[in-house]
Amino acid sequence: MNSIVKTKAIYKHQALEKYQGNPFVEALPHALSQDDFFELIRVLKPLPSELESFSKMDVNDFIVDMKSIYIETKHAYQVYESVYLQLRQCYEKRSPLTANYRKQCNATSYRLKNNEAFDVSRPAEYVATVPSILVSGEAGTGKTVTIRRVLSLFPQVIEHEVYRGNLFKKQQVVWLSFDMQASKSRKALVFNFFHELERVVGHPLTANFVSKRDSVDQLFHAMQSAAQQYDIGIIHIDEAQFILNPSSKFKDAPSLPELEALFNKIGVPIIISTTKDALTTFQSTASEAETKATKLQTVRRLSSASHIKFPLWHLNSSHFKSFFTAYFDNDLFKNTHVHTDEFKIQLLVLCAGVSDAISALAIAFIRNYYLITQEKEVEDCLGLLKKVYKARLETWHAPLSKLRRNYNVLNKLNQQSPLKGEDDLSNYYDEAETHTLKPKRKRTSAHHLKPASAVERIDEGDEVIDADSIVASYEKRDES
Repeated sequence: MNSIVKTKAIYKHQALEKYQGNPFVEALPHALSQDDFFELIRVLKPLPSELESFSKMDVNDFIVDMKSIYIETKHAYQVYESVYLQLRQCYEKRSPLTANYRKQCNATSYRLKNNEAFDVSRPAEYVATVPSILVSGEAGTGKTVTIRRVLSLFPQVIEHEVYRGNLFKKQQVVWLSFDMQASKSRKALVFNFFHELERVVGHPLTANFVSKRDSVDQLFHAMQSAAQQYDIGIIHIDEAQFILNPSSKFKDAPSLPELEALFNKIGVPIIISTTKDALTTFQSTASEAETKATKLQTVRRLSSASHIKFPLWHLNSSHFKSFFTAYFDNDLFKNTHVHTDEFKIQLLVLCAGVSDAISALAIAFIRNYYLITQEKEVEDCLGLLKKVYKARLETWHAPLSKLRRNYNVLNKLNQQSPLKGEDDLSNYYDEAETHTLKPKRKRTSAHHLKPASAVERIDEGDEVIDADSIVASYEKRDES
């Protein structure tokens, strides 16, 4: 079992009196300024200035590595500030040297040993219910990557040995992050939690808390007991859409009130990341207020600490400018139209401002551009971009087309296009929609196989699009 690198506790003086004498808080790293945070979290992978000196395979390797480029945003720092604040406050309420801490642990252990029912309405014991952080945005806007990059700035496991001259042997799990997308039942949620905790601490532990015959109530009590024993600071639950909008197909899916009772009521804050669509059911009009009161109360609790919204990218956003420089600021694109507003706007409109799609399309474009320039110049970069989009993002087109309906590439109402000779940007949207896939015709007769000689070849046009499907199948795993 691969274990996480564990950090030996180094205790730091705390300016605020309420945090002094608390080993869990004193062992946390110092808070980062925004500039220091941006410096640490930023990842750049520039292409070498002389690609011609490398083999084709090495060049492909460089281009693939560009996928790991990460451009910092103000939203990332908002996540960091919220996480840091909640970590300190939750550990202040769960100080391990207090009587309340021991009482709380004993109460959870008692319920586990006595097979008590798991009561979501039970009041929090010895600790106020802690807040939750909600992170939302369209799919592909970098929520999960950002949250996990932020969490990685904190040591995941801190080992304590001696504190202020006294033996204090503790293994503090500062954060835990796991997915909900495979957890369509309460039991699946429990085992996702324990499998991730085992991976983090580096040794088997599930059998110490649960058995296969345990009821859901017992499993929930076991999760609480494990969270307390390993002093988990904060938990990130990813892909939580089906918790917010439960489906009749998954009646056994855990509910948000259960998640609150599981973690928040024992003093462990949670970060919930979900798509923007999952929050639409919480919007109500005055006439619906009564019927949706419970949902509105739920979403209020869900974002009780903060609600951080990840936006689509636009032409004048600073992070898009940094992204574009990181990908295209290279001798490879000298004397081309790649750095024009026309190219940037078409790239954004094709991808509807979704950062993951922009990254995938940029990488595929660079690979094809480099391949073609080994034989001839590329005179029409915009045309090549559209061809690469059609091949590489074919499976993305339907959801991107839906987003494009309300997407404003300039992010300002009634703003004139910055392009000379253009009254508006409709041409860019029209170009993007020309790739709409036509519905398949219904088969009216039995299918007959054609001989190979009768199968038409795909017309690839004048430009060379790599026959081994660089753009059609490259990095399919990154599309999810």
